Amino acid sequence: MTFVCYIRPRFIGAATLGNETKQRVALGSQKVHIQFGEQVIVSILYNHDANPVHHKPDHAIQWMLGLLAAQGVGGSEGGLEKATPEERTYTLGTRLLERQDVVVMPGIVLAAICHERFVEFGVQTLSMTSTFTYPLLVPTKGAVEVTVEAYEDPEGPGPKAPPGSRAIQIEAIGPGVSDLPVRLLKIDALLLPREASAEQAYQHFVAPQFQELAELAGKLPAMPSLSHPSGISQEDQRRYSRIVEPDDPSGPPNHGRARPLRPITESAWQCKIPRVLTEVIDHLRNHEAYQREVEAYYAGRPDEAERREAIKRYVAKELKYGWLRKDHEAARIEELAQLRQHLYARQHTVFDPRRFRDNGGATETGTHIFLDLNLCDIRLRRSVHRLYTRGRLKNDPVFMGEATVMAQPLVTRELANFLCETNYAFSTLKLFSYKARQ
Repeated sequence: MTFVCYIRPRFIGAATLGNETKQRVALGSQKVHIQFGEQVIVSILYNHDANPVHHKPDHAIQWMLGLLAAQGVGGSEGGLEKATPEERTYTLGTRLLERQDVVVMPGIVLAAICHERFVEFGVQTLSMTSTFTYPLLVPTKGAVEVTVEAYEDPEGPGPKAPPGSRAIQIEAIGPGVSDLPVRLLKIDALLLPREASAEQAYQHFVAPQFQELAELAGKLPAMPSLSHPSGISQEDQRRYSRIVEPDDPSGPPNHGRARPLRPITESAWQCKIPRVLTEVIDHLRNHEAYQREVEAYYAGRPDEAERREAIKRYVAKELKYGWLRKDHEAARIEELAQLRQHLYARQHTVFDPRRFRDNGGATETGTHIFLDLNLCDIRLRRSVHRLYTRGRLKNDPVFMGEATVMAQPLVTRELANFLCETNYAFSTLKLFSYKARQ
């Protein structure tokens, strides 16, 4: 039984959009059309992710503007690899403001589309690491085309992996802000053939991984943790099938025909994580212990003083154009300075293959699984927040892993200066115009 099919494997050089230098075996390539209504809105119905960047274009643009100064996003665009943060913000910011009818595609959902396209049901996914390298902007009308490519490491998965396993890498490539191709995400998956022993794979590989990951849960007992019941109903299966099997706009229309229900897979469960992840992030905004740590980190920093000065200059614009009363100036400065931007950067998950067999529990419609999340590591210097993630049937883990979220100020110094010079209002993303003073 093959894991991945579509074209005959062949050896090729390193991927154009990656840093890999060793040869990889090409396993296949497909074009996928991502639509706002089908892939984005239906995914929100599926996992109840309340993040507004996925369904409100103004929030999506504000969020993207705050990312442009970063090397990891703005530096991915062609010709801007060595540009300064200011140059990246100004060059890409003007282009972004031209296209304000877009939202951000949930990265974990795009990863599910990639995984389901190349990994057959029944093939055992022991672990999956999804690294989200660039946000995909989806127009609210029309579709955006993404190229999904799969490779295999000819050197194998390494000595700790079970015998017979394969290391598969899947990449998604799509348009950046400047419409040049960028790598959106990379998935590293460890797979076993369906005929391999799930029990042996669990004992040899998964159980030690679970033991190591479980130690993350109690590292920061004073920080937020949540447990939330979840399930995949028959309606959820229908929604998931619509999400991971996008229609080709150039092909015959579906005309509302019902798709066959897809089996419940590892990716189907992993897509449920953002529901709890977004809730934990919301708790951080008012969590005293966390806020004390953030305030202590930024207090007295020269770069933070420069950022606040830039915000003051921007707020002076709002005063000048009558958008703000003088007695609200200080509160407005503080409001903009406190806005935070959260970027879901990475999800690593290890799965118990026994639970994804027939009668294993996780593949049964309506099974209730508790999703547990604990904030387990904070590195404010690098903006890194790591969260322990677990799905369990009562007390038995089904999957376990960690999510990495980057959290930093939304209104950067570069963004505040950019808005001042372009004369754009942050709240409306439109040019300032004079308002009658009250």
